[in-house]
Amino acid sequence: MQLEHLAIANNSEKESDKFFMNLLGCEKTRSFMVSSDLMEQFFNLKKEQKIVKYEKDNVSFEVFITDDDNHAKDILTHSCLVIEDREELVNKARLMGFETIKVPRKNDEGFYLFLKDSYKNLYEIK
Repeated sequence: MQLEHLAIANNSEKESDKFFMNLLGCEKTRSFMVSSDLMEQFFNLKKEQKIVKYEKDNVSFEVFITDDDNHAKDILTHSCLVIEDREELVNKARLMGFETIKVPRKNDEGFYLFLKDSYKNLYEIK
């Protein structure tokens, strides 16, 4: 089995670019619209939807641009990304205004690390 992409939401393409391109170093590879008819069939939501695709290495994200002020309501669901230099990413994320959650590990060296994007999607960073 292989994971093809992760689909998430964000309020704006600008905020999505900030997280995926500026913070994570992804490339924006595609932007497209899904008709309201298809959206209704897929998600029971009759609204034309813009989707922006970002990729880096073997990871692909499809971001549904909501153009509203909603946020993720699920506080448990998250994606886990393996990053080469977590400390560098934490510092960069903080400077860019992203929420970071850093918790020391018990009986072990190191820490657990989570980031939230502007939509409040949660990402574990290993």
